[in-house]
Amino acid sequence: MKSSSSNNKLFGYRAQAIVEFAIVLPILLALLVGIFEVGRLIFIYAAVNNASREAVRYASAIGREDSFGYEKYRYCSGIEERARKSAFMIPSPSITIMYDNGPSTSSFGPCNYPNGEDPDISVDTGDRVVVTVSATYNPMINLIPIRSRTITSSSARTIIGILDLDSVTVSGGGGASSTQTAAAATLTAVAVSSNTAIPSNTPTATATVPSPTSTATVPVVIITFTPLPTNTQTLVPTFTPTRTPTVTNTPTITSTSVTGCGNITHSSISVPGASGNKSMSMTITNPNSYSVTVSTVQVTWNSATGGPGSSLLTLQGASLGSTFWTGSNSTGSLTITPSTTLSIAGNSTTSTIIFTFDKNYQATGSPSITINLSTPGCESSPIKSP
Repeated sequence: MKSSSSNNKLFGYRAQAIVEFAIVLPILLALLVGIFEVGRLIFIYAAVNNASREAVRYASAIGREDSFGYEKYRYCSGIEERARKSAFMIPSPSITIMYDNGPSTSSFGPCNYPNGEDPDISVDTGDRVVVTVSATYNPMINLIPIRSRTITSSSARTIIGILDLDSVTVSGGGGASSTQTAAAATLTAVAVSSNTAIPSNTPTATATVPSPTSTATVPVVIITFTPLPTNTQTLVPTFTPTRTPTVTNTPTITSTSVTGCGNITHSSISVPGASGNKSMSMTITNPNSYSVTVSTVQVTWNSATGGPGSSLLTLQGASLGSTFWTGSNSTGSLTITPSTTLSIAGNSTTSTIIFTFDKNYQATGSPSITINLSTPGCESSPIKSP
């Protein structure tokens, strides 16, 4: 009887533990799942934030990309690759690359060239690149009330990589010359040396003779001798040399005239007509070993009836490797002075000048393109078609 009662008590304790565990288990699971999901949410937030910062830091850096020589601020695929590397644990983040002229200004872009730099992106000193990265958080276990949400981080940074210096020839003494990237050099050295020494000598002598000490009882004698000379010498030599050499070196800058500008060839003006293209273009081949600089571009087009159904045709942009003019002009004739240095590469490189309109250019009329050059020796050899 006694053994049976002990067994019943043991079974009762076990049943009680199972019931308590069943009551606590949902709370424990909710706590563990909550820690896991909140950790995932914080991780995605940090990854998105770091991705936008890393991408905009790369896009605003000075210089060109090492592998292909693209300008970093418009190397779309390179900027996107930096963002994806930083957020590699996120499956498919959304990345948008835009530009603006500073805080509280409207943005333009986007930079979306898939395999290199976007030639349509044109910025100036002080403009910013803005990278926005977004990712969606979805809970893996719907045990706690955490809903799906989109986490977005946008970072902006001023572009410091716009730097264009022209090579010039600096002539020095003895007929020697060297190529430097500078407008002028002025060296001024001014050295002033001043030395003033004012030593002062005032001797004062004080002698004290200590008294001898003896075990006998004798009076102590102290003799003090203080000579006080009446003459006081003060030497004040003053030496103030002043030397002011001024060295000014202003090298003479001489532009070297080139030859062979008349060998530059071009194609006829291409107007797609009814094919539905909004642009007019012309290719240029420079066989020389040097590049030439463009001073002005003159263009005429059929603005009155060039659009579909003989409608008005408005010029909106011009590019030669990069965009050098944007605006709105429907006069049919325009002379453009590029705001930045515009060059045509040499070594038989083919360049294409493109004019973009607001509508399809269908009725061609009699378009013309004249490119005036500022390279010394090429001023009288414009590139002109027809």
